[in-house]
Amino acid sequence: MVNELLAPAGNLEAVKVAIDNGADAVYCAGKKFGARAFINNLSDEEIVEAARYVHLHSKKIYITLNTLIFEDEFEEVKAYIDFLYHHVDAILVQDFGVLHYIRLTYPDFPVHISTQCSVHNIDDIKLLKELGVSRIVLAREVPIQNIKEYNKQGVELEVFIHGALCFSYSGMCYLSYYKGGRSGNRGSCAQPCRQNYELLEDGEVIKSGALLSMKDLNIITKLKYLLDVGVSSLKIEGRAKSLEYLASAVRIYRQLIDQHNRGEEMKVSSEMLDDLYSSYSRETTTGYLFDEHNKEITRDNSVKHQGLFVGKVLDYKNNQVKVKLYKELDLLDGIRIVDGKFETGLTITRMFENGNMVKSSNGIVYLDVKDRANPGALVFKTSSNKVSKSLHAYKANKNIGSIKIHIENKHQLLEVDINKIVIKEEFDYELEPAKTVNTESVISQFTKTNNLPISYDNIDYENVDNLYVPIPLINEMRRLVLSKLQEALETQLERHMLDYPFKYVDFVGERSINKLEVDEGNLNGIIHNFSAFTKPFAFHLSEIDENSNLSPYLGVCNHFAINFFRNLTRGVVVASYESTLENTLELTRFDKNIGYLVDFKEPLMISKHCVVAKAKGFESKNCGSCSKHKYQLRDGNKIYDLKLNPCIMKIEGKRIVRSGDDRLVEVTIK
Repeated sequence: MVNELLAPAGNLEAVKVAIDNGADAVYCAGKKFGARAFINNLSDEEIVEAARYVHLHSKKIYITLNTLIFEDEFEEVKAYIDFLYHHVDAILVQDFGVLHYIRLTYPDFPVHISTQCSVHNIDDIKLLKELGVSRIVLAREVPIQNIKEYNKQGVELEVFIHGALCFSYSGMCYLSYYKGGRSGNRGSCAQPCRQNYELLEDGEVIKSGALLSMKDLNIITKLKYLLDVGVSSLKIEGRAKSLEYLASAVRIYRQLIDQHNRGEEMKVSSEMLDDLYSSYSRETTTGYLFDEHNKEITRDNSVKHQGLFVGKVLDYKNNQVKVKLYKELDLLDGIRIVDGKFETGLTITRMFENGNMVKSSNGIVYLDVKDRANPGALVFKTSSNKVSKSLHAYKANKNIGSIKIHIENKHQLLEVDINKIVIKEEFDYELEPAKTVNTESVISQFTKTNNLPISYDNIDYENVDNLYVPIPLINEMRRLVLSKLQEALETQLERHMLDYPFKYVDFVGERSINKLEVDEGNLNGIIHNFSAFTKPFAFHLSEIDENSNLSPYLGVCNHFAINFFRNLTRGVVVASYESTLENTLELTRFDKNIGYLVDFKEPLMISKHCVVAKAKGFESKNCGSCSKHKYQLRDGNKIYDLKLNPCIMKIEGKRIVRSGDDRLVEVTIK
C-alpha cells in the first residue's frame, strides 16, 4: 500500500512549498467551513491555481470542509461543493449531513472522514466503507497495533505523524465554546488547552501550570514501524505554522520514506533535525500512537515554540552579548535568549568573531541586543535563514515518463507518456537528408521540458534515413505536445463511482417523547472500543439501532444530517451542542423528533490523558486516586469537575438552558 506524504497548506505559497519539498498531497481550506478559520486560507481563485500546480506535478489536493454546518448555511455549502467537485481530488468532512449530501449528489466524488469524527473502532470503519467513504482519518488516540488490524478492512486510512496534538479526543472538545463561544467544531477554537489551570484535590491546589498542553507529535524515530504497517496516508499537522516549518518537516519525512521504499536504512542527520527544530519545536512525543502516556504526553511549563538550543551567554556589555555557540548560527537567523523567567527575541543583523564581522559561525561571537542578558542565559535558534532561502530549492516532485520521436520524410511523430497520460501528435513536414549525424543534439532539443516538472527515463529516437530536423521545427513540435500535456496534467482528476446504500428519507413523524432523561452512565468502554459515553445515547454510527436516541456528539446541525441518521433510527435526534435554539427550531420543519439539551453537566472534554496521574508522578494508569478524592480544575474563578472513570478523563461544566418551545424534546442529563 502506498505511504502518501500529506502536508498542510494554509495559503497558496504553502501549497507550492509543500509540493516542491516532496509532499504527495496537500490539504487546504477555503475561506469558509474549514477547521482553521483564523488563518488566511485560500480563495476560490487560489484553490483553482493551487489545484493546477499540484496536478501539474501529478500530486493531489484535498479541501477541508470539516466543520458543523447550520441549516441556513447549507445552500452556500452546496454551491461550494459543486465548485470543489470540478477542481480537487477529495473533500474532508466532519458533518454527516455534508457526507450524506455529497454521496447522494456526487457519487464519484471521494470523501474523507475527518479526525473530528473520532473514528476508533473497527465496526465504524466497516460501516463507513459500506457508505462509500474513500478514506478515514483515524483519531490520534488509536495505537499502532489497532491500525494494523484496521488496515485489513480495505478502506484508506490516514494517520497523523507530526505536529500539534489536541488534548481532547478530536471533535469532543467544547471547552473553547463553553468559555467564550468559539467552537473548535465550527473552526474557531481559542486553544484553552494551552492556558494555565490549577488542579484541586479535595479543594486544595496540588499542581498548577499548562496542565492540558500536549507535547507535539514527532514519530521520526519510529517512522519505520508505521511504514511497515502500510497506511495510505501519513499526515503532517500545521496549516497555521511557518513556511520554514513546512519545508523542513516535509523534506525530512520525504527523505526517510524514500530511503525505506528503496530498502535502505533510514538515517536522520543532525542537520535535518536542526532545520526542523529551529523552524518550530515544542517538546515532542511519539504519542498515543506508540502508547506513550502521563509525563511523556503533556508539558505544563511551556506552550510556545522553543527553538533549537545553540549556545550560552558568556558576558554582556554595552548592548552586546558574548555567546559561546555549540551549533552554527547565520546572519538573519532568529534567536531567543532565555535568562531565567525573562526572555527576549531578535533577528541577527550583525555578528562578530575575533573582531571581524562574519556571516556564519559556530564559535564565540558577539551579538547586538536590546535587553541585558546575564552569563549563563540560554540561546535558542527560532528561525533559520538558510531554510528560508531554500523553500523551493528541493524540487522533489517530478513526473517521470517516456518520449518517443519518429522522424521520416513527410511523417513525424512525437509521443510523450507521463503517468499514463499520453499525448501523441503527428506532423507532415518535408525534410532533407542531413549532411552530418546530429542525433545527440536533436534528442537534446526534443527533451527540453519548457520548465515543466517532468523528465524522461526512456527516450526512443528513430530517424529514418538520417534526415535533417531544423531547430524551429523541433521547437514547434515540442511546444505543441508539452502544451497539451500541461493542460492534461493540470486538469487530471481520478473519479470512480461508489455505491451508497442510504437514501433521502421522507420522515417527519411525531415526537416519540416530550421529555427525555438520560443517566450519565460511565466511560469504561472507551478504553477498548469507545462505546457510548452516556446511556441511552448512541455515540458511534455502528451502535445505532432503529430505536436509538442520538448523542449530541454526533453533531447534528442541519436537516441533511437528520436525514442521514433517519436511515438508521427513528429515535430522538439530539441536536449538537453548537446548534443554537433558533437553528434547532428550524430543524423541526423537517423532523418532529428533535431533542434539545436543557439541563445537563456538559462534558467539555474527553481525554485519554489523566492530569491526576501526571501530577502525582505515576508512570502508568490505574493509580486509584480518583476513587479516594474529588478532583477539579480551576481557571480563575471558574471550576470544572473532573470525572475519572477510570483513566479516561472528562472535564465537566454545568449548564441550564430553557427552550420554552414545545416543538422540541427537552433532554436532561442527570
